[in-house]
Amino acid sequence: MHRVALFLIRWPRVSAACGFGAAGTALATLWWSPVIFQARGVLPFALFIGTPGVSAALAGWTLGKPLLDPGRIYTPKNAALRGTIIGSFGLLLFAPLFATLYVWTEPANEHANIIGLAVVLLIGGAVAVWWQVALIGAAVGWALHRLASYDLRRRNRARI
Repeated sequence: MHRVALFLIRWPRVSAACGFGAAGTALATLWWSPVIFQARGVLPFALFIGTPGVSAALAGWTLGKPLLDPGRIYTPKNAALRGTIIGSFGLLLFAPLFATLYVWTEPANEHANIIGLAVVLLIGGAVAVWWQVALIGAAVGWALHRLASYDLRRRNRARI
């Protein structure tokens, strides 16, 4: 665990991006697996599995660095709250990314509006999956903070 804590502290943005990106990809895979594994081609995988993972990784990279700094976040409750915010930000990034990729790859006879589709995705995502994204984000935030503060807890026990 000591080596994991050192890795997380040494590369905090990459660690947060990997943690949230893996969680976003896993949640999207669980959510879409009944439909997506019957699809043909790479495009459905990129749209329904790749874009949630990429948006979660971007959100983790952007906002996740303080999770891995024990001096900035003192309690696991604060880490879980920050994880919830990061997950919500990832959902906010997902809608325009998905809408843009969908419109760019749609057949020539269909014409969708990127902004309209992004708004519909935001509203639908907020109603259907926000609570799952928030819970997973809280769990990832708590776990990253706990792993990163492992070395600090170990040193404090040695002093006592």
